[in-house]
Amino acid sequence: MFDVYIREAGARFGLGEQALTVAQMLLADMTSPDTGGLMGFLERFKSAGLGPVIQSWLGGGPSAQPISNSQLETVLGASGGLLSRLTGLLDAPRDNVTTAIGYLLPAFVGRLTPGGSLPSSLPPEVLSLAAAGRDLLTAPAAASAPVAAGQPGMLRWLPWVIVAAAALIGLAYCGKQEQATPSAPATPAVDAASTAAPAAGASAAAYAASPAAPSASPAAAAASGPEPGAAVEALTDAASRPALQVFFDSGKAEVHPDLAARAADLLAYVKANQGVQVVIAGFNDPTGDAAANAELSRQRAQAVQAALVAAGLAAERTVLDKPADTTATTSSLAAARRVDVTLRP
Repeated sequence: MFDVYIREAGARFGLGEQALTVAQMLLADMTSPDTGGLMGFLERFKSAGLGPVIQSWLGGGPSAQPISNSQLETVLGASGGLLSRLTGLLDAPRDNVTTAIGYLLPAFVGRLTPGGSLPSSLPPEVLSLAAAGRDLLTAPAAASAPVAAGQPGMLRWLPWVIVAAAALIGLAYCGKQEQATPSAPATPAVDAASTAAPAAGASAAAYAASPAAPSASPAAAAASGPEPGAAVEALTDAASRPALQVFFDSGKAEVHPDLAARAADLLAYVKANQGVQVVIAGFNDPTGDAAANAELSRQRAQAVQAALVAAGLAAERTVLDKPADTTATTSSLAAARRVDVTLRP
């Protein structure tokens, strides 16, 4: 029932087998009788002003709206809440875990509400996954971490302890020297998208060697983008096909909620033209660290892909690729912090 979504989340968001743990604990929280079951879970989102988003998830389908990391943090990010327990349990960045939940949650709600109605009972598979997740949620965080990671307890941390100890010894030695090297200036905050991510499951090395994709059309590249704030702009390329530009806040990878509505024409075109592929490519501004920009761009491109899939686009119709020119020539840095979505015949 949920296997495909769990495997996809593991590959797309770098969680691997830990995606199963995320799914188990998410279902446990969604169905917990202590908080009113599925209805109580959805009410928490409605109380946070996300009623229209929740309504779009009921029954599943292409109308499901994406949810951003910041919105999930508002509902599930409290100390001791689901996000805190998951990030304390898993050896994975909080943003990756949150984005994975943002991908899984609309799909889970859609499958659990056939016809748009809350179920009177839950399928056995859901009960089994939720029971496993409930055991993890109720276990002490310190005791449960080795179990979730599937590794031999403290031994997996031993190399890092040794490295830290060596670093401390080195710092103590350097502190005794009379001459000190002036510290380098701090790296500017990363606020640009640089290169798009590899397709799900592809290695970083394979991505680095991958051929460059055609750059965005002149009509798309000329957009100036909003400042400040993230937004989505529907465009038309040189061949009169629909296209999108997705802009991002500085240092963030959350997709604006308007994406589903703005992508309607593009999704309809793809549905009517089976030979078309959706190419997702990122651009960067010239500021910040190049390696950090590349990682942020990967997260942004994957977030756009996940939002489009949640809106009804088949994942196999998408291609995450690098543009020919990764440094955007635009009128503002905000315009450079973007992901372009174009169509390839």
